[in-house]
Amino acid sequence: MGQPTQQQVGQQQPQQQTGRSTQQYQQQPQSFDQAVPQQVSQAIYKLEQLESDAEWAHGQAMNAGDRFTAGKLADLSQVIHVQKTLLLRQSDLAQTFGQCTEQALQQNTQQLQQSQIPGVQQVVQQAQQLSQTISQASQQVAQQGQSQQMGGQTPSRQGGGQSIY
Repeated sequence: MGQPTQQQVGQQQPQQQTGRSTQQYQQQPQSFDQAVPQQVSQAIYKLEQLESDAEWAHGQAMNAGDRFTAGKLADLSQVIHVQKTLLLRQSDLAQTFGQCTEQALQQNTQQLQQSQIPGVQQVVQQAQQLSQTISQASQQVAQQGQSQQMGGQTPSRQGGGQSIY
């Protein structure tokens, strides 16, 4: 009799956990578009496309034995991936890292402009066009973070100011 009781208890626990997780998911935004501003989601989409194209061109460079181009494209893919992740999370580091991303895109595209590897020139063009998009999306994420921070801190600052004076 002791064993069936343990099994019953074991069966009840997952049901309770499932109910809790369902409630947690219901509180989250229904879609990506609701969670992320349009300008940011457009930048993420463009970064995703550039990352994919850079990875494909990287494969082409590896097949051609062009280690320099392959290395630059691999670096570019990594930088783009991190920037995309920060924007997705709406991290306050998105703007700071965005400046680094823009600089990395600029440096790498200058070095890749002479490459004859298939797909590289498309990556160069996309990267040059994306610089302003990254800057704008990063600024929007930073502004949202500041407004949320200030909204949360304003009451405590007022209360703190009243008690000090």
